[in-house]
Amino acid sequence: MTTVAIFLRHQFIIQQLRIYGALSYTKIKNNYEDRFGDTFELRTLQRDIKDIECIYKIKIKCFKRFKSDSVYRIVEEGDASVEDLLEAFDVFQAFQEDEDSYRYVVFDPRQSSGTQHLSFLIKAIIQQKRIEFRYQKRYPPKEVLTRTIDPYLLKESQRRWYLLGMDVQKEQWRIFALDCMEDLEEKGRGAHDREKAKQAQTFFDDSFSSWVGDGQLKAEKVILSFRRNEKDSFFTPNPAEYLRAMPLHRSQVFIKDTPEEIVLSLQIKITPDFVKEILSYGAHVKVVAPEHLAERVKSEIKNALQLYDN
Repeated sequence: MTTVAIFLRHQFIIQQLRIYGALSYTKIKNNYEDRFGDTFELRTLQRDIKDIECIYKIKIKCFKRFKSDSVYRIVEEGDASVEDLLEAFDVFQAFQEDEDSYRYVVFDPRQSSGTQHLSFLIKAIIQQKRIEFRYQKRYPPKEVLTRTIDPYLLKESQRRWYLLGMDVQKEQWRIFALDCMEDLEEKGRGAHDREKAKQAQTFFDDSFSSWVGDGQLKAEKVILSFRRNEKDSFFTPNPAEYLRAMPLHRSQVFIKDTPEEIVLSLQIKITPDFVKEILSYGAHVKVVAPEHLAERVKSEIKNALQLYDN
């Protein structure tokens, strides 16, 4: 059986259990055979459950029922990267089922996020290779530079991919957007070591998105208040409700939760990306602390208002 066929079967099992919650082997078997026309043995399901946990970090358990078939249920979900993979495949598969399906779906225009480099970079990181590439800066001066680095970590943020590596010439950590990279080449063995590998694993922990600031920038305690207002509706909901399912940051803690107000505490670096995220919530959010962040947000709002006063 091909790798694609196995992946399809894994994806089908996960999808079925997410839709129905719990299913017996007989029901999964019947649904699979109706969909693909292939036989589906119990030992295949048992093997797939082990593989799904190993590959996707999704744990499925069998629950025995009195006087009825045992049922299978997802008891532990995978991480965000797994969700992105399965989501992308759901979309791909949906369009493969009907050649006319593209006529009924509209996509936002998107530029490449550099995913064509992922395979090369993952291999270079695992094998501790040094790499060289040409890098086109996004902002003026839009010069093209040649970089030589030892790659350590890949990060996905807001549908874009970034590489964290040790710059060989400057001997400093550098972050590169994959969509700005071209002409990637291996340059032999890198100078990777365990201490740098440990640093890389926690490099983004205190940051929002991919912006970490310089070495002097430290994480601060930030308190945000989301107050519900009369204009909240189905069409313009209070964003605080979404923050339960999609936290702003790994350090997010609810310190107040009432019908009138939700207050969050974060331990995070105050970077331009984070300020921009706060501003995106508009009148729904107020910075309670620290004071300098509240003043910074207030200043940005005043500057925006001046555009309409002139």
